[in-house]
Amino acid sequence: MTLEHPPMRPDQRHLPIPGSYNIRDLGGYRTKGGDVIRWRRFLRADSLHRLDNSGLDHLLGEGLTTVIDLRTRAEVNDAPNPFRDTSAVTFHNLPLFDDLAPAALGRAEVQSTDPLLEFYLTALHSRQGAIRDILGVMSQTNDGAVMFNCTAGKDRTGIVAALLLGIAGVSRADIVADYVLTADLIPELVAEFLDLSRQRGGDVESYARMLRSPASTMSAALDSIESEFGDIRGYLAASGVNADQISALETRLIR
Repeated sequence: MTLEHPPMRPDQRHLPIPGSYNIRDLGGYRTKGGDVIRWRRFLRADSLHRLDNSGLDHLLGEGLTTVIDLRTRAEVNDAPNPFRDTSAVTFHNLPLFDDLAPAALGRAEVQSTDPLLEFYLTALHSRQGAIRDILGVMSQTNDGAVMFNCTAGKDRTGIVAALLLGIAGVSRADIVADYVLTADLIPELVAEFLDLSRQRGGDVESYARMLRSPASTMSAALDSIESEFGDIRGYLAASGVNADQISALETRLIR
């Protein structure tokens, strides 16, 4: 049974759980049709490997039933997801990339005026099969909250969050605003990543650009979808997400 919650304010979107930086709810956004995204249906998050038992219990108390880790298998092995071996939830490791993560770019020089946008376009236009699989699993989940995460909860997680909000008909302005919100939540995580990059001899200046959350980058990524597919639903249909799955996701988001 889905755990229902009383009405919440937008400033309650962030779940400040020790051991995490960027766990937040997709609920509360209004759609173009006048509906409101339901709270505790989808949670987006950074890496969860620092959570202790109290953090796990907190999330279970919020109704968490499914966890989808978007990181590569190597990342999950290096920083294990604590829900991987927890019988209280269904755990899936569904990498958006098989062997490429944004953190890898912290170890090499990046030649681009907007390397972050290039990363997003690569994800959207060459990893459509992975996106199909991720949303397909989400569409089959009936009860409780679904949490999806990556390392910072910004890039891979941000792409999936944008697609979900687009299915529901949330405005572009709100989709972009949801993405930009990460910048307020992860300064300590950014400092940690940059320090590791510095120690490894990476191009810290270029990598720092990868760790930002500029509105223009997400907006340009959405432009690339609209110019080729018309809208997010058209993009997902072309990616192999069928009509029943899209309808199930819309129902989970707003019904």
